[in-house]
Amino acid sequence: MTPDSPHATPHTDPSPEGSGATDAYLDSSETDLGELPGPQERPVSILFNDTAYATVLATPDQLEALAVGFAFSEGVIDRYADIASLACESSRHGHRVRLNVAARIERRAAGQARATTTTSGCGACGVQEESQLLFGLTRLAPANPPAPAALRSGLAALQDRAESGMHLALSFAADGELIAAGRDIGRHNALDKVIGEGLRQGRQAAWAMTSSRCSLELVQKSVRAGIATLATLSYPSRLAVEVARACNLTLINCHRGRRLELLSRGDR
Repeated sequence: MTPDSPHATPHTDPSPEGSGATDAYLDSSETDLGELPGPQERPVSILFNDTAYATVLATPDQLEALAVGFAFSEGVIDRYADIASLACESSRHGHRVRLNVAARIERRAAGQARATTTTSGCGACGVQEESQLLFGLTRLAPANPPAPAALRSGLAALQDRAESGMHLALSFAADGELIAAGRDIGRHNALDKVIGEGLRQGRQAAWAMTSSRCSLELVQKSVRAGIATLATLSYPSRLAVEVARACNLTLINCHRGRRLELLSRGDR
């Protein structure tokens, strides 16, 4: 497995048994798209009233949770109550999620709208200023990290829910109860989905776990959501560690289940 291809399923070797080498292609070039096992990816446009804010490339399910989590992570809304209603619509190639909000929220959205499409690989693509990239970063209150046994249970939950080609994010209460699960082709979309679902339930997660490496936007989203601990399956970027330490976020590298490494502590 590679950091950006979680739970990858190897292709079946088409070479004769015992040959020891793959010397021919498994030709799926004419296979109907609906029969291919890869994950879905569609453009999902997020609008505040009639103001188009961003188009993200995402797996087209849990769209309301995605839109809520994305809007909160971006700092366009401050609480779930800022949204009067949501509506999902089909577009030519994907979907639109329209958040009906007060005029002041729409003005805020218009002032920080993304310049380009956000890719499924990077939740920070399209920001126009560095200040937008670092928006919402603050110092979290001290909190103890989850017990190692809780992390092991979380890793088992990741494995149980694994799906080929998809990233998974899980959020947990302090007692270890699973609050939400988000599954998406993009790691940042998966985290937005669990943040959004937590907001819809009125429950703040104590810690979250993702099936990916950790880059800056995952730290930013966790801090903005008040999540005290973020555990990721593989090694984070140095910038992610630097910002996690500055924000008092506990950041744990799970080394794909082989060992647990505290890279930033939030209990000091």
